[in-house]
Amino acid sequence: MQMSKETYDKMNYLLGKSFDCNAQTDNFAYNIDYARYPITADIFHHSFAHEFPYFADIISDLMIKLDARPVRKQINGYEADYNGDLAAIFADNLLMCEEYRKDIIDTIEVAEFNGDYEVKIKLEEFLLQFSPYRKQADIWAEMAKRYEGNYKSFDARIETFTTVIEIKK
Repeated sequence: MQMSKETYDKMNYLLGKSFDCNAQTDNFAYNIDYARYPITADIFHHSFAHEFPYFADIISDLMIKLDARPVRKQINGYEADYNGDLAAIFADNLLMCEEYRKDIIDTIEVAEFNGDYEVKIKLEEFLLQFSPYRKQADIWAEMAKRYEGNYKSFDARIETFTTVIEIKK
């Protein structure tokens, strides 16, 4: 293994967190879809939630390249019912993204402290890849607050609020 045990443990934690974020964002998407905001559900699910397994692949591929075995951790279940409250969904999504961003930074710091500079550099690049998703989460949260009580209009306009990430169909 071409990294310290501490960095290895943090990388596996970040890998598990990526899958956990996917589970959480899937629950958000299911709530949005169930509340009958189909455009928002489609954009959120395909353009945002589906990125977290891709993020996990980036982490696991780096680990394999550095002769470290990725470990697929157990993920949490998410059953929260938001009763169609898009502001609450997008606020929780923003919180999740901010925690994920901090976990990436923590892993970078551990890698630097332990002299795992290749991991540090690759995770800094990874952080730059994730940053637009964190920013998009912030925009959606702000706009959902503005549209409280009029979420059908939010649903009709979500494409205009999705400015930082690519919309995938």
